[in-house]
Amino acid sequence: MVIISFSSSITSLASLLPPEEVAALTQIIKTLNEDGRVSLTHGDSCESGQVSITRGINNNRIDCVCDDDKICHITSLEVRDSDLSGRLPPDLAKLTRVQTIDFTRNYLYGTIPVEWASMKNLSYISLTANRLSGNIPGHLGTLTALTYLSLESNQFSGVVPPELGKLSSLKTLILSSNKLVGTLPEALAQIKDLTDFRVRDNNLNGTVPDDLCATGLQGPIPRAIFLLENLTDLKISDTPGPEFQLPIVPYKMDFLVLRNISLNGTIPKEIWDVKKTLDLTFNKLVGGLPPVTTQRNFTFLSGNMLTGTVPESFIQSDQYL
Repeated sequence: MVIISFSSSITSLASLLPPEEVAALTQIIKTLNEDGRVSLTHGDSCESGQVSITRGINNNRIDCVCDDDKICHITSLEVRDSDLSGRLPPDLAKLTRVQTIDFTRNYLYGTIPVEWASMKNLSYISLTANRLSGNIPGHLGTLTALTYLSLESNQFSGVVPPELGKLSSLKTLILSSNKLVGTLPEALAQIKDLTDFRVRDNNLNGTVPDDLCATGLQGPIPRAIFLLENLTDLKISDTPGPEFQLPIVPYKMDFLVLRNISLNGTIPKEIWDVKKTLDLTFNKLVGGLPPVTTQRNFTFLSGNMLTGTVPESFIQSDQYL
């Protein structure tokens, strides 16, 4: 049995947290741990600013804030790498001050509760590496305080909802390694502050419904996504569809991965300004290579139809090509 222990008992916690938050926390634990495999208890350390969860070296914790009257409210719930095998708790919506939810690397299943749509203070959600399924709900678009959203490595299906374009404060959006279909909505380009967008490895291996006629996400990628000025990390892969050319825009990014997305034509000279990793593999790009002007860590160009000679500067540089 895995043991995750808070600092003391629920009885003493009640003297610091409002009764409704104590009741909600109790139900949240039951929902996350519905089979009872993990031992969970909690206590009253909110007086010092947080309730800690200790399990090996994991940084699992509950944070809270207290006012001058020593009335406290939970502001974050982070339980990572803890073998939780229940569902996402609807009762989280009763913790109205919560800003951070992190359930990374557990075995949680089911869907994202509609009740979460009311959590207007949420700024960070990580559900990475669980067994969640169903559609990505459009009601996530109401969480306009979100700056970070990761649904990576689950079993989400259906299309990427255009309502995500309403997340005007979002900086990081990670949708990789699911079973998504359709095309990326152009509405995502409304997220002007987006710096990190990753949607890779959404492949259904032939299990896609007949009415969608797809093997996962399809291209072409909306041109407006490439025009987002604050992007420093853009990673899109495995979106077959109509061939298209990369737009000529400033590619002042640290990481640009556009792998197997039906690119054709020549490589825009602006793309060589990518700083750390450039991956254009398995497309239909043609033409030659310019002299190296940026010392990247990695450049991947295999699986295209490039011609000509490799410039000496490529060969002599310290990068991996």
